[in-house]
Amino acid sequence: MTHLEAQIAAQGDNLAEANDRGALTYPIEQALRDPGHDWDRRMHRLVVLSAMSEASVLAEQWRNRDRTNADALLLQVFADIHRARSTGAALDIEGTVSLCRHAAELAPADPAPWVALLSCQRLQRAPGRAVQQVWEAAKERDRWNREAHWQMLRYVSPEECGSNALTVQFLDSVTIAAPLGSPVTALALTSSLDRYRRVLTEGGIPALTARRHWSMQQELALVDQALETWLEPGFLGHAAAFADLNLLAYVLMHAARPREAWPVFEAISAVATSWPWELDGDPLQQIQKEHRRSFRARNRHTNR
Repeated sequence: MTHLEAQIAAQGDNLAEANDRGALTYPIEQALRDPGHDWDRRMHRLVVLSAMSEASVLAEQWRNRDRTNADALLLQVFADIHRARSTGAALDIEGTVSLCRHAAELAPADPAPWVALLSCQRLQRAPGRAVQQVWEAAKERDRWNREAHWQMLRYVSPEECGSNALTVQFLDSVTIAAPLGSPVTALALTSSLDRYRRVLTEGGIPALTARRHWSMQQELALVDQALETWLEPGFLGHAAAFADLNLLAYVLMHAARPREAWPVFEAISAVATSWPWELDGDPLQQIQKEHRRSFRARNRHTNR
């Protein structure tokens, strides 16, 4: 439980009354205001805060107090989208799109409204021409916005509106131009994990041999490069660096490389993220189990 979630829980049944006074939204307002135009850190905070269980309620109360606050609108939008995706709750897409565009008018330099629009367009299965316009608007404001690239990766995937070929084309266009250690550093590894999970989900004989995915030359080189560079001090300087390291640890464990995963677990320390561990069950239980397995593999190697 985060500090903000603890504050909310402590209010209990007085949540709405407390937030009418701004008692609960003030730390959220401060958290979104502090990064200024550091869009990477601001976007990361917005995504994390929108995943809190009471985010929608808090955002609505905040908006009731301040109808012209772009941050309140954005928290509402991201919270509603997160709830719809995670629980299957109904989402007023047209109303959400309208809120996104209003937030874009209130904060024209902020990429977040355009990132939220990308997420809405994924839900709508919008045509490529419409998505391209929003994608360009997001990039214009923050060239290497991690969340925008993640949304586009999902959009061009075979599961949504794209194909394997379109995914490869998109990844190539990003990895060729992206600076080392940028917020989109983990995009290719994320896509590789998506392909691995796709085989597991389809079942049958291919699923039984899915682990071979990580032994293929291209995937092996991708994981090796991440292992060699991501742990270097200062290499991953973006706000979601711990999420990237959680991804790398997860991949190494599924690639049957538990000993090599140990330095990654050490770098993660106590900062565990739900994804991708939640793909295999309760994320906390999964990371604890794999942490112990990696630790045992490291000790066996040390004691030889």
